[in-house]
Amino acid sequence: MPRLPRWPSLGLLLLMLLAGLASAQGATPFDGQYVGDLTLTNVISGDCTKPPPASVYPLTIAGGKVRFVFVPRFDTTLIGKVDGKGNLQASARIRHGFIRMTGYIQGDKITAQIESPSCKYTFQATQG
Repeated sequence: MPRLPRWPSLGLLLLMLLAGLASAQGATPFDGQYVGDLTLTNVISGDCTKPPPASVYPLTIAGGKVRFVFVPRFDTTLIGKVDGKGNLQASARIRHGFIRMTGYIQGDKITAQIESPSCKYTFQATQG
């Protein structure tokens, strides 16, 4: 019986690997644009900026990746991910440490806490 070349099995393995990577970066049930408000809840130390009245802040989820532009004090972008249950985490490194966002998505609403070395905020948003 003649031996089959090994290339087809290696090609199949590579194709399966690429398909897995493509599906891992596909859409999730939480993908979309969320818009909400930020509330200063605690001053740990130093100067914390209270968000201006009627300000709205966008949060984007695409392919399970979270992106939130955090403007009030640090003017930075938090980057992270959302898991299959709707739990989200995002962070950014700043000069004096990290800013961390943790929260969850329930239906079309996000509730999250943001903590920097000096301030704590809550973020509540709806998909829109």
